[in-house]
Amino acid sequence: MMKAKNILFIMLMGIICLVFSSCNSPKEETVVIEQSEEKQNKPKTEEHSEQEEAWIWVDVSGAVSAPGVYRLKQGSRVFEAVQEAGGFLENADTTGINQASVLSDGEKLQIYTIEEVQQMEVQPEMFSGSSENTESGGKININTADLTELQEIPGVGEKKAQSIMEYREACGGFQNIEQLQEVPGIKGKTFDKVKDYITVK
Repeated sequence: MMKAKNILFIMLMGIICLVFSSCNSPKEETVVIEQSEEKQNKPKTEEHSEQEEAWIWVDVSGAVSAPGVYRLKQGSRVFEAVQEAGGFLENADTTGINQASVLSDGEKLQIYTIEEVQQMEVQPEMFSGSSENTESGGKININTADLTELQEIPGVGEKKAQSIMEYREACGGFQNIEQLQEVPGIKGKTFDKVKDYITVK
């Protein structure tokens, strides 16, 4: 009888252990599943919102509603800078402006009026640099002009002017105006825009 009772007790304990183990196992699985779902449902936009955007500063002056220095996203174009400055004035001359051109940090964007452009054609010396660095036709000598005078060339900001000076110092000056296209950022349409305002001597 004692042996039979012992056997029954052992069997009963085994059944109890099995019941407890089967009850506990689903809870562990549930926790794992919940953690996995939390990871999947975590929004990915939080990571992107923390990324910093690159900015540039552009000086917009001349025939715009609100001339001034504006902060723009890197890669912005001329038309976006003009929009920030309130848009063109009614008398602004836009024929010589490439509004799709990409801006660089520190660039000066000068918008001339129609009257100023006409005067520039008749009396170019009014818009040129010092007599030492310009020809009689009012063109700027890119071999002698300083940083400020180079920025008077339409479409040439401080960064491009600095690149021109660095190039001429390294190469001993420009032999012709076409050589200006070897300066980074002054090719194609940009060169077409400045070629009528420059000379070499």
